[in-house]
Amino acid sequence: MFNWLLNYSKSDFDAGTLSFASSLSTWVLAGLFLLAALLLGVSLWLRRHHLGTGKTWTLWALQTLIAGLLLLMIWRPTLLVEAINPGENTVAVLLDTSASMQIESGSDSRLAEAIDLLDKALIPDLQESFTVKSGYFAETLKWSDDYSSATPNGQRSNISSTLLDVLDQARVDPLTAVVIATDGSDNSNAINNEFWDKLASYNVPVHTIGVGETQLANDTEVIAVDMPQVATPGSVQTARVSVQHGDQDSLRVKVYSGENIVAIKDKPLSRKAGQTTLEIDIDAADTGLQELRFEAEATSNDISPGNNSRKRLLQVAESNRKILYFEGEPRWEYKFIRRAVHKAPGISLVTILRTTPNKFYRQGIESPEQHANGFPATKAELYLYDAVIIGNVESVSLNGTQQKLLQDYVSERGGSLLMLAGNKALSDGGWQTSPVAATLPVELNKPTRPTFERLHAKASLAIAGTHSPITRFANEAPANEIQWAELPELADIQLTGDVKPGANVLLNASIGNEEVPLLTHQRYGAGNTYLLATSGTWRWQMQMPFEDQRHEIFWRQLLSSIAAGAPQQLQTKTDRQIYSDEKLIAVTTKLFDEEFNPLSNGIVEAVLTSPDGTETSTTLKASADEAGVYTAFVTAEQTGSWQIDFIARAQDGTELNSKTQWVYREDGTAEQYALAQNDTLLKRISATTNGNYVSIKNAGDIAETLRASRSGIVREQSLPLWNAPLFFLLLIGLKLFEWMLRLFWGRL
Repeated sequence: MFNWLLNYSKSDFDAGTLSFASSLSTWVLAGLFLLAALLLGVSLWLRRHHLGTGKTWTLWALQTLIAGLLLLMIWRPTLLVEAINPGENTVAVLLDTSASMQIESGSDSRLAEAIDLLDKALIPDLQESFTVKSGYFAETLKWSDDYSSATPNGQRSNISSTLLDVLDQARVDPLTAVVIATDGSDNSNAINNEFWDKLASYNVPVHTIGVGETQLANDTEVIAVDMPQVATPGSVQTARVSVQHGDQDSLRVKVYSGENIVAIKDKPLSRKAGQTTLEIDIDAADTGLQELRFEAEATSNDISPGNNSRKRLLQVAESNRKILYFEGEPRWEYKFIRRAVHKAPGISLVTILRTTPNKFYRQGIESPEQHANGFPATKAELYLYDAVIIGNVESVSLNGTQQKLLQDYVSERGGSLLMLAGNKALSDGGWQTSPVAATLPVELNKPTRPTFERLHAKASLAIAGTHSPITRFANEAPANEIQWAELPELADIQLTGDVKPGANVLLNASIGNEEVPLLTHQRYGAGNTYLLATSGTWRWQMQMPFEDQRHEIFWRQLLSSIAAGAPQQLQTKTDRQIYSDEKLIAVTTKLFDEEFNPLSNGIVEAVLTSPDGTETSTTLKASADEAGVYTAFVTAEQTGSWQIDFIARAQDGTELNSKTQWVYREDGTAEQYALAQNDTLLKRISATTNGNYVSIKNAGDIAETLRASRSGIVREQSLPLWNAPLFFLLLIGLKLFEWMLRLFWGRL
């Protein structure tokens, strides 16, 4: 209606400037208007005795408006706008032809619906004002004026790289805008901060047309599986499986190792479509590689059963995590900790027991000279360990340098520190004034009386402990709580200050009606710190049947967990574990010396072993931007599990360290996931480039939007307004209203 009344769109008026085409000044227009008003007023005033005063003024107002409207039209009002030069501006129209576009949208596929819009409406409309350059893409872009040959068979959708490639051409070929019709499924793994910065830098608007439904009610999809990649034999690993589902009664997830089912988890649902996360425990039994498949059972109307499963690799291998335990006196807790982890796989425990002020009894050492003087005094000695335990020791047992070294060990090296309770430990041992106090998960206050007390206390799981591998006796939560409730009471407790913000309480201790933290944890710098506020866990062994292993299980899980998170001298990483329809693997390593300083003059080699046993090797390149970092790209052609052995050497060829990592290659799966329209991505692309997002059902005005945007090569255009229907309708309306009034008054 707006366009019909005024000949032009509202966007033209918003962007344009009103003016007059007449060569005469607007002051002349104003003067003539006043003169006409005066003459009409005099004429009507002379006849006022026939009309009366009220009717005279009414007629004068109507006739003055008509005269003013006629004068306005004579002065030829115009709208000055910058208009797109037809044929001199290029718009790129891109169509997504990846496999996800074959999903039905209504009675047709997404691709057919998009082609129908582009061929029949959008492109012909754009060609009236622009040069249209059309093409379609999946993995790569192909320019073509004919979409009839486009088929939805692309195994990957690279929206990010396609847009950047097209926009890069704008540096040579002027480009007014880009229009892209897609469901927003991008599996290039290149949507990052660098992409958004580059996209904005081109200053070319990208208008996105969202194809497909934003929610798929009849699709069960395993969205993600979060679990460790490495485990020790005999351990239990928890996988968090996120599943998108429809409105069904229940959900069942099976875990396969090869063709064998190793776990099943059922979860009732509330018949409401949405996302559900399940925790599934996986037994890491024997040494070797486990190829796991997490599969959610499909419903009868599932539109894409191919996305009901995801693969993960679990490398079960012996590890040798080194832990240093410094104890101030022979006590039961010391003896039972050593007994609990004796011969435990993956744990190498070195203990330093102070027998007299200057003598130490050492166990687990590699040479007679090692730690002969007690606690380590250098980085090279201390940083050798993945975790450190401090027992019933006063802070003055370590000099100022050693205390600062212990703080740096946690914050810089990334090691784990476990502080134990005792009558000479924590606040009772003066640790509140030590640099180590800053690392601890609780406040250590200056005591007015001993904080270590002989009190009976009952251990129980805290909320954070219900999900922790440290405190797991049984896989199911109810059974685990029962097992904790069955443990004997502790005979001592150390009362600390408040738990620090950000710290987690894993275990509580009940003393009568009071509950205090028993096992707490927090991140500190690059590492972790733990505090166990008792020295009486040995009672869990002594007051339980000999065959009960819960004391041993607790300490093995505690020490394994705190040591497992510590960085190693050779750290390796691939950009992901599962490569879907992608052969290029980015590998990165970080190499450190014995004091965990970055080592930039080493040689790092990656040896790839394919599924058929073929070996290839690649030397990683030292990064110029970050010391100690080495990177490379390697190619994995075959599908299946690939072994990557990283070997770090010194310049003289001496091997410094080595590590093995596994990745999995598969084809034909990338486009099976995230099938709903990703309108969030499309809206951000448009917002970043000052473009517009529309769904395919509302895409009819894109051409008009582009013309109104004045982006590209433009010229100033004068659009006449005097002949707009609105002016003629006003003239006819005002005169007709005057005539009807005269007819009503009987004074024609």
